[in-house]
Amino acid sequence: MPAGLDPPPGPADQAVEEERSDGSPVRVGLRGIVLPALVAVALGALLIAVYLAAFPTAEAHDLPVGVVGSDSRVAELEAALDRDRPGMLRLEELPDVAAAEREVASGALYGALVLDGPAPQLFVAGAHGQSVTQDLTEALGPSAGAQPTVTDVAPLAEGDTRGRAIDHTAFGVVLGGFLFGITSYQVAPKLRLRWRLVSAGLFAAAAGLVGAWLSVEVTDAVPAGFWTAVGLVALLALASGAATALALRLLGAIGTFVATAALLTVGAATSTGSFPAEYLPGWLAPLADVLPPGVAVQALRGAAYLSGSSVPRGVVVLALWSVVPFLVVAALDAVSRRRAA
Repeated sequence: MPAGLDPPPGPADQAVEEERSDGSPVRVGLRGIVLPALVAVALGALLIAVYLAAFPTAEAHDLPVGVVGSDSRVAELEAALDRDRPGMLRLEELPDVAAAEREVASGALYGALVLDGPAPQLFVAGAHGQSVTQDLTEALGPSAGAQPTVTDVAPLAEGDTRGRAIDHTAFGVVLGGFLFGITSYQVAPKLRLRWRLVSAGLFAAAAGLVGAWLSVEVTDAVPAGFWTAVGLVALLALASGAATALALRLLGAIGTFVATAALLTVGAATSTGSFPAEYLPGWLAPLADVLPPGVAVQALRGAAYLSGSSVPRGVVVLALWSVVPFLVVAALDAVSRRRAA
């Protein structure tokens, strides 16, 4: 086998397992039989609990929507929404049609209803997904007194008619970062941090180029600038790898399960790829703006469809996830060396 890689486990040898467990058959049973089952059940239960809480009955709450119209018509709309859709929408009054279109196109609002004129007009951004457009149309149509004319100011790309390409791209990159962090410590647990950083940089650059090439150039599923997508995907890869590496450095083998729960379970559920954060339960919604998957999906969506409004914040948050874990690892290594000396 190449240096640094463990060979296949080979045939079963109970004596070896008992030796690893200080000769205790009880410890062998707990470590080899009970622990794998408990960990697998715990992670599966967490995934089931999070996804059942987040998606089967997902409903918007305080979804920011603009409205243009006279005070009396806006008051009538608010009263109708409070009666028929309590807590679903949060109305923000806008001065004119141009402002309504601009706010939706930038991603500041999920929709905007114009009440002035012969018939209501509803601006939406298809980039947020079909569920959001459908919910806004169903909620604001009856409340406005007449079915509005719907104008999509940020329609989905032809290569992504279901609106899932960004989420799928992000998940693939997060999974790659997770595997990078694990493999990095498995094959070279004592590697100097500077060389681990070189490896992380190489991985992030390659992941960024390949991910952007597939999603932007090959499939036309993410209509963002190529190099913008490269940068965001690379940052997501680096952030995921750094977070996983820190978990393993802090917790050892247990860190694998912690990283799985944080990135691949809770992180995927709060990525906003299926629904915006306003559709998530209150205890999950804040994580969409904190964990790397949600931050990256929002930044990529902004770059592809919504005037880049969420890109700067995404870069800052992902950069923190990329840098801080390695700083903590450096501090832990320094303390360990000082103690050993």
